[in-house]
Amino acid sequence: MKLTHRVVLVDVIDPHRHRDEAVENLEELKSLVATYRGVDIVDIIQHRTRPDKATFIGSGKVEELVNIVDKKKIDIVIINAIVNPSVLYNLLAKLWTVNPKIQVWDRVDLILNIFDLHAHTTEAKLQIEIARMRHMGPRIYGLGGTYFSRQAGGIGGRGIGETNIELMKRHWRNEIKRKKDELEKISLQHKRQIENRKERNLKSISIVGYTNAGKTSLFNLLTNKDKIVENALFVTLDSVSGKLWLPNIKKEVTISDTIGFIKNLPASLIDSFKSTLMDSVYADVILHVIDVADPKMHEKIDIVEQILYDIGIQSKKIIFVFNKVDAHDGDGEKILKEISNKYSHFSPVFISVKQNFGIEKLLQEIESCLR
Repeated sequence: MKLTHRVVLVDVIDPHRHRDEAVENLEELKSLVATYRGVDIVDIIQHRTRPDKATFIGSGKVEELVNIVDKKKIDIVIINAIVNPSVLYNLLAKLWTVNPKIQVWDRVDLILNIFDLHAHTTEAKLQIEIARMRHMGPRIYGLGGTYFSRQAGGIGGRGIGETNIELMKRHWRNEIKRKKDELEKISLQHKRQIENRKERNLKSISIVGYTNAGKTSLFNLLTNKDKIVENALFVTLDSVSGKLWLPNIKKEVTISDTIGFIKNLPASLIDSFKSTLMDSVYADVILHVIDVADPKMHEKIDIVEQILYDIGIQSKKIIFVFNKVDAHDGDGEKILKEISNKYSHFSPVFISVKQNFGIEKLLQEIESCLR
């Protein structure tokens, strides 16, 4: 039986925005919580022009949160933002009084814990460790003006507290360097494999996209593999490759499935996973898989394109693969025509992996790119 976690989600929105917007804004966080085997018990949405510097939600809402954690037997409080370490510490200090085992996370903490569930290779595990250390380091030694300095005899005091913080910083830097050196060795091996493929004129394709767009399902269909497909975020962490035969140009190519992207993915996480994304960086063709039935489709396209730009893929041949056409409501012909016009530069192809529709057209587009 899978362990479940009782969770409270916390967010702040501008007073001028409607509550429905805030609820919608939490939907992706709820999906992340579900992926982590969490049960969303309560949502706390605070209307403020800006988050409180000390507690994110302000003293009044903190008292409400304390009561909820106590009465609802909450395990984890998750803030829908990337916050200063002192905010998490201040909330912990309040919540410890009713639950000494309570955990307070921000958005990155949740993502990292999900990554832990799905990491299988040494490469992925190292990437997660580095990302976690980068995220956790400031949280531990960034409290020098509060917790640690009190141990040294007062806020702003010099001596033991300051020395301990410096020791921690040095240890943290050394540990990160050691992990990065390990990852670099694996990355060099990975790069050599890619270079060998290039020397043998073996073309490569990489599948990218927003998480849950159907990347892994397409990968399975094209390669006749049976990678697990789940309705969950970040199931694919390790870049997995397969073979694809293109009959019209009589070529076998490699094709890889990669980590799915989400909005507000911190730069430190993207940087940590550059090794996994190496197949995409050096691919001859990128298949950007898009859920055409998603009401936020255009926003998610922009997010993925920005991340591809950030890791250096902007100059590659990119095909927009609009998946799930069978699930689209409304005037399909009109909408698909509008999408074709808007994204004509990206050779749009419309498919349904589920119905095996449009795959031949996709293969022809890939062959055209590789000729």
